[in-house]
Amino acid sequence: MTIFNDQTFFENKHSLTDCINHEYDVFRENQSVLLKNYIKARIEFLQKQKNAELSLEYVKQFSPKVALFAGSFNPFHKGHYNVLQKAEKIFDKVIVAFGQNPDKSERTWEIPNTIKNRQIEHYEGLLTDLVAEMGDVTVIRGLRNSTDFNYEQNQYRYIQELMPNIKIVNIFCDKEFEHISSSGIRTLEKFNKHKDYLLD
Repeated sequence: MTIFNDQTFFENKHSLTDCINHEYDVFRENQSVLLKNYIKARIEFLQKQKNAELSLEYVKQFSPKVALFAGSFNPFHKGHYNVLQKAEKIFDKVIVAFGQNPDKSERTWEIPNTIKNRQIEHYEGLLTDLVAEMGDVTVIRGLRNSTDFNYEQNQYRYIQELMPNIKIVNIFCDKEFEHISSSGIRTLEKFNKHKDYLLD
């Protein structure tokens, strides 16, 4: 569990706005922690701090907007990261879920260090089953071009039939990343020309 080290903030009393901004910053710094575990640990921490009443009340009522960015991600590349960064400007927390697509080869690439400070999940089976398990989340789908859009639109119809109330947001990557695909990277790897498309 994450160790909170912001005791010095509570040495003096702060305004409600200061407390909200501080708590949000702490929350964003701890994206890798499962949300329910974070809330529980944060409340326990704040209960032990002097002058933390406003922060404690805020955290007890805190209901962040959470998104789920799911895919086979074999590998998770710079185009995916571009979409993730855009999603994080819309949502308070974006969970990255690595799934096994039965129509694609088994994932063999490591998760890049760049995204390891986010909450990472792994799943097999249907996306809708994962969403049902996660609760109130919005699914993020990354799009490169009109071909991706047409594919996702067709997939959405199946997903909607399985889970009518599902929330999905499509995010286009920036133009400089629209040609990057995991399959293309796997092909380039055979010629050792793939590294520029990968994250550290």
